[in-house]
Amino acid sequence: MHLKKIIAEHAAELSPQLRQAADFVAANPIEVSFRSMRSIADRTGLAPPTFSRLARSLGFENYEGLREACRVTAKDTYSGYHERAEALRVGHANGSEDSHFHVTYGQQSMRNINETMVNADPGTVERVADAALGARRVFINAQMGQRHIGSYAGYVSSLAFDNWEVLGVEPSSIASQVRRLSGKDVMICLSVMPYAAGTLALAKAARDSGTRIIAITDTADSPIAEMADAVLIAATANRHFFASQLGALYLLESIIGLMVAKSGDSIQSNLEKTELFSRHTGEYIER
Repeated sequence: MHLKKIIAEHAAELSPQLRQAADFVAANPIEVSFRSMRSIADRTGLAPPTFSRLARSLGFENYEGLREACRVTAKDTYSGYHERAEALRVGHANGSEDSHFHVTYGQQSMRNINETMVNADPGTVERVADAALGARRVFINAQMGQRHIGSYAGYVSSLAFDNWEVLGVEPSSIASQVRRLSGKDVMICLSVMPYAAGTLALAKAARDSGTRIIAITDTADSPIAEMADAVLIAATANRHFFASQLGALYLLESIIGLMVAKSGDSIQSNLEKTELFSRHTGEYIER
């Protein structure tokens, strides 16, 4: 349930102080998700225990549960990199973090991977891997902030498979790549808020060509999910100003790994030949 709806349902039960705290939380989910309870209390002029009481009054086990709800809400409400960076900068300058940044960042990163893993339906992951294995070509559609992940997946998959292409990275133009799309192909699309218009345009062109669309995205009702044949949800909450990409990376690695596990001897041969060529050409340092 959305945080604002939770607050609205409990509004009549809240004291004036708790209502003041609730109004601040509802209006500033990003700030609450980034800053400590002490910092939020200083901002509002309320005592820190007020926010612990608010969390319990709203049905959360503790304040951290309320902060997690704020992180989910912040993910669903894109406010711009500058606002997230400002909350991060001010919180750090005020010394309001409860622990070192790399620790809280690492804890959130682990939560993202765990949430992505738990929410990934095993049957869907199997079907996606099978669809990619049976496709004539697998196109990776990852623009803007997801481009580097798409390139990484293209590199890893190319070690074993001959039919993967990354849109916009290959020597050919995107137009010439899209021209070759057909119903025998699969397109894996990475799209999280803020949603890149180019990713959606390429997915629409692929769908119009009969290509099967696999969406790795942040919500089940995202723009890319609406046109996809299969959807996998990646958690993107972050202590950083930029949406976390670890969930999407985890899903891509899982799909490629499962494809290799389900493949035949030809893939093993491809990997052996790739490694042999790398050794002969000195691509890697031998130790």
